[in-house]
Amino acid sequence: MATRRVTCYIAVYDLCGNSAHDEGFTPHLDSPDEAVEHAVDNGFYEHSGWTLTLDGVLVCDQVKDTAHEDAHAAAGKRMSGCAMTVTFPRD
Repeated sequence: MATRRVTCYIAVYDLCGNSAHDEGFTPHLDSPDEAVEHAVDNGFYEHSGWTLTLDGVLVCDQVKDTAHEDAHAAAGKRMSGCAMTVTFPRD
C-alpha cells in the first residue's frame, strides 16, 4: 500500500480551540497564513463571522460567550443570533 506524508494547516481559534466550520468540514491549507485568511474570509459568504483581532487573536463565531462577543465587538462587528449575519460599523 502506497502512502505519502502531507503537511497542511488548519485554523484553530485562540479563545476556544475550535477548528471545524459549520459546513461540517475543516479546510486544510498550504500555509498558516492561508489557513487564517480562509477562516476570516472563507469565500462561502460575503462576510465571515470569524475575527482576527488587531493583536492577532483568531476568534470563531460558533461560541457565544462574553470573551467571544467582546473580541468581535472590539473588531467592530456585532454578531446577530444567527452566525450568518454580521453587522459592520459604517465609516
